[in-house]
Amino acid sequence: MSYRDLRNFCEIMRSLGYSRPISVENFRLPNFELVADLCLWFAERYDPSCDISDNINEERDRVMFIKSICQLFLTKARIKLNPKKLYEANGFAVKELLKVASMLNKAMNVSGGDEDEMISTMDFNMNSKLSNLRQARTLANEITEAGAKLFDSLAKETDLRESREKALEFLDSFSRNLGSNTEQEYIEKCIRDLVGNQSTQMNQMNEMIERLRTDEKELESKIQKRAAELERSDKRLQGISQVRPEFLDEYEKCEQEIEKYYNMYIEKFRNLDFLEHQLDTYNEKELEKKKENEKALKKIQEKFKMEEFKIINEGNEDGNIMNEMGSTRTGFNKGGNVVGNIEGGDDDEDEDAEGEGSEDDGDEEPISIGSNDEEIEEEGSDRNY
Repeated sequence: MSYRDLRNFCEIMRSLGYSRPISVENFRLPNFELVADLCLWFAERYDPSCDISDNINEERDRVMFIKSICQLFLTKARIKLNPKKLYEANGFAVKELLKVASMLNKAMNVSGGDEDEMISTMDFNMNSKLSNLRQARTLANEITEAGAKLFDSLAKETDLRESREKALEFLDSFSRNLGSNTEQEYIEKCIRDLVGNQSTQMNQMNEMIERLRTDEKELESKIQKRAAELERSDKRLQGISQVRPEFLDEYEKCEQEIEKYYNMYIEKFRNLDFLEHQLDTYNEKELEKKKENEKALKKIQEKFKMEEFKIINEGNEDGNIMNEMGSTRTGFNKGGNVVGNIEGGDDDEDEDAEGEGSEDDGDEEPISIGSNDEEIEEEGSDRNY
């Protein structure tokens, strides 16, 4: 749908007195409500006694509405409308609506109308004067074009004024001296000069044409030579393509061998890549194991250090206790041997303890009370080893 048809339809609807303002932008997108309102308005304007339902809420109702509108104008006005385009309700629907609108516009322009119609369309006739805007626009365009041409011609006035004054002087002198032939001779001289100039130009053009013809012939001969060379080269190419070279069999064998070696190379390369990947994974696992072993070894060393530290601390505490006991009034000398328990008790228990101690003298070793710190450190180092 062209912009011109949309503009004409809007102007016709304004001239017909349609109550709702219509613009070109209303039909950029589908607008079924506007198209339905226009169709119903056309039907009532053409046949006021028509009975068409304006219910377009559902799809079935819209289809029945479009069918009834098309049937009305086909049977009574013999105007064939396309229902598909009307149902689309876009710019293509305007082309169908323009048929009915132009028919009503022509009928309104032809017939003067009755008094009732004039009364009912009084406002419409006021709006119909807007149809002259098109003519006003064309006249305005013509005026602007004429003004532009006049401006250009006035700009050339300074150049043409001298030649016009010379022509007027010549005509005045020619009219004054009708008996003399000076002006006539001058005119003949000018004409002869013009003819001579034109003849020289014609001769130059003829010479140029002759040169162009010779160049054309030379080009044609070159083209023929090139065409013959091209044909010979094509024939030679066809002959060479049909002949099989001697080394082609060997070339094909070498190509097959190269393909075979290439496949072997690809296979070995893939295997090597896979093995390198496996080696990398194995090395990573070995490094992880080594790190774990180092951590476990460090933990064991720390554990041994803690145990050694505890043993040293316990040995120091026992030595201090024994030294304190040797310095008391019990009569034990420093560095003496003690048999039995250190704790006190009853006499019977002491006697039992002495008897048991006398029995075990051969088995148990005496406990050293005055042991030094150096001996305890040596025992701890022996345990560490």
